[in-house]
Amino acid sequence: MLNDPIWYCVRQRAGPLVKECRALRPRLSAADTLYERTEKNKILRPPRDSSVCRTRVDRLELRLALFGFEGSVYSLTFDPEHLPATFAEVRKIWRRYLYQMRKFRNDRPFDYVYLIEGKHGDHRYHIHLVVRDSDFPPAAVRFLWKYGDDVDDEPLLRGPYDSYRRTAKYFNKEATDGITIPISARTWVASRSLKAKLPPPEIWRDGSGCIEIPDSVRVSARHSVENSFGSYYYAWYIQSKNSALYLNR
Repeated sequence: MLNDPIWYCVRQRAGPLVKECRALRPRLSAADTLYERTEKNKILRPPRDSSVCRTRVDRLELRLALFGFEGSVYSLTFDPEHLPATFAEVRKIWRRYLYQMRKFRNDRPFDYVYLIEGKHGDHRYHIHLVVRDSDFPPAAVRFLWKYGDDVDDEPLLRGPYDSYRRTAKYFNKEATDGITIPISARTWVASRSLKAKLPPPEIWRDGSGCIEIPDSVRVSARHSVENSFGSYYYAWYIQSKNSALYLNR
């Protein structure tokens, strides 16, 4: 019907992760009262945990999801003999380590995400690394790390109800301070090969605000905001490892 509302829809897929939002979006006006503008912005600016790709956490979550069920997270720490004094020195060590990883792979491309930290805990610099198990078994990551004996690892998804967003939030918890972490430094870095694998978002208009979640997903969640000016519906889910939808993509 001509008077049916038109929903603005966005769906983003990344590995087994699917994020989708549908909204009836109001228009801001110079004549809006403070109340009207506030209510409209509740629809136009949804909460940070309820968007397809809005923040640095959103962007990293999607890149981590591209590791599927093969990703492992490593903490590479330094022994006293090799402990760098500055962020620049840590980055030089990382580049040498990355060179060794490429040699191990005979220059075949591989995906990774890395993060240099140094502000929490005992305030010692360390590196977090995410790689695919089929590219680098844990023994290989430890063998190539020559700057300390302590290399911790854990699965990217810790259990059936875990999500990629947990690690994405953790990797974004330290802000640059101009001292330990330079203001110009990126808090995390993903390989170009990983970014290239992210499909573009699906954008369309629909007569329905309903977001369907398959029955056999690993974990899922919904969020909604509604008022007299519009509606915003959001849902995400991680398909199961043996899901036909995931395997046949």
